[in-house]
Amino acid sequence: MATVATDITTCVAGWSDGGFEAFCDDIAGMFGVDMQCERRQAAVAPIRSLRERFKKLTAVHVVRAEGTLEGTFHLLLDQAGLFILGGVIVMLPEPRILEGIKQGSLRDAESLQDAAREAGNLLVGSWDRVFRQDCQGHKHFLKTDTFIGKPWDNSGLADLQTDEEALIVTYEMTIEPYPSFTCAAVFPKAVFAGRGDRETVFAAQPGPAAGSPESPGGGAKRPVVRESAPEAPCTAQEETRRLVEERSPSIPAPSIPASDSMFLDPAYVLAQPRSEPPEGAGRKPATDDRAAPLPAAAPAAGLTELLATPAAQIMQKEVVWADPEDTVQDVIARMQQHNIGYVLVGRDGKLEGLVSSSNILGAVSVYLRPMFAKWRRPEDDATLGVKVKWIMSRPVRTVRPEATVAMLIESMRRCGGRCLPVAATDGTVCGLVTVFDILLRLLAADKSFAWQGQPPQAPALLL
Repeated sequence: MATVATDITTCVAGWSDGGFEAFCDDIAGMFGVDMQCERRQAAVAPIRSLRERFKKLTAVHVVRAEGTLEGTFHLLLDQAGLFILGGVIVMLPEPRILEGIKQGSLRDAESLQDAAREAGNLLVGSWDRVFRQDCQGHKHFLKTDTFIGKPWDNSGLADLQTDEEALIVTYEMTIEPYPSFTCAAVFPKAVFAGRGDRETVFAAQPGPAAGSPESPGGGAKRPVVRESAPEAPCTAQEETRRLVEERSPSIPAPSIPASDSMFLDPAYVLAQPRSEPPEGAGRKPATDDRAAPLPAAAPAAGLTELLATPAAQIMQKEVVWADPEDTVQDVIARMQQHNIGYVLVGRDGKLEGLVSSSNILGAVSVYLRPMFAKWRRPEDDATLGVKVKWIMSRPVRTVRPEATVAMLIESMRRCGGRCLPVAATDGTVCGLVTVFDILLRLLAADKSFAWQGQPPQAPALLL
C-alpha cells in the first residue's frame, strides 16, 4: 500500500510540473513576457514548514478538486510573485513592481487584489487543462477563494496553520526582467484519502525502468508522466498553417439553410454562399479533393492567412476613451456617436479599465427602456449618473501588436470577453480588436460572401 501511495504522490508532483509550465506558457503568450518555471523540491512535510519559505506577504489560491484528487489544496506565491504577476497583468511600470517586491505593504497588495484573483483563475485553468489530459479520473478544479496577506498570522488561513503532513512541491519562477520568486503546491493528506487502492487510476502513466535517467534513483528532478515526447518548437504562424492544412481538406464547406436566412441582415450580407453542384455534375471524389491543391479562392486558403495575421493589421486604430469620473450617460453618448460597443477608461493614455455595452446594460435600470417607460421613477434616472469607474471591467487583458488572430481567438475562448486592447511593450494602447473585427475578416476570407458596412454595436438608445 505504501508503494501505491508513493506512485500517487510522484504522479501528482509530475502533473503539478505540467500545470505550472502550462501557466507560464499562457502568461507568456498573453502578455508577451519571458516566463520560466523550475521545480526545486517535492517532499512530504508538515504544512507549517512552509512558513520558512513564505515569511512575507503571500497570495494563496484555495482550490477545490474533484475526481482522482478529492478535497481542497492550495497554490501559493510569495510576495515577489504577487507583485510581479499582478503588475504584469495590469501593466504597471517596472520601477513600481520592483518597489512592491522590496517594500510593498498589505495595502499595496490589496490594490492588486483583482489582478491576483485573475492570475489565480488563469493558474487553476492551466492546471485543470493539464490534469484533464494526463490524469485519468480527474473531473475538475474550482478556485474557491484567494487570500492575500500573511497566512501564518492569527487572522490568516487556518488550513495552513497545522502540523498535518502534506505533499509540498516548490518551484522557482522567473519573469524577465524581474527577480525570481517562489511558488508552491500544497496537497494535504486528505486529498489522497481513498485513492491508495485505485491502482487503475494511474495505470496509464508508465513508470521508468530502475536505474534509468528518468527514475528517482537516477537523479531526475521529476517523473515522466507524459505519454508522448514534445514536438520541436515552432512559431505560432507555422503551427496555425499546419493545423489548417491538415484539417481543412476534410471539412465540407458550410451552407446556410433557407430557414436561417431570416437571421442575416440584408443590408449587411449581400450574397449567400454558392450552392453545391448537383449530383453527378462532375464533382470529384473526396480522395481526389484531398490530393489536389486547394484553389486560390477556397475559404481554407484565406483562413490560413487570416489566422496568421498579426493583431496590428486588423485592429481598430481609433479608440474612444472615457475618464474614470465620467458617468454612464456620458459613455452611452460616446458609444452612440461612434457606433462602438467598447470604451477604454483611463487618463493620459494609461489604461485602467474597459466598459462594454454589457456593463452599461447591467448598470442602468431596466425601467429606462422605452417598453417600461410608464413605470419609470427618479431613482431609475439616477443610475445614469453612476461613475464608470464603479462598473468598468478590470484588470484589462491586453495583447501585443504581433499576436496572431489565432492567439486572439484562443485568448477569447479560454478567458472570456469579446474585446482585446492592443498594447505595446511600454503599455501604450495602439488599438482595439473585437470579436466583430475577427468575424468580418472571416467573411472576407470566404470569396463566396460579399459584405459591406458595419453592424450596430452601441447599446440601444434610452429615453
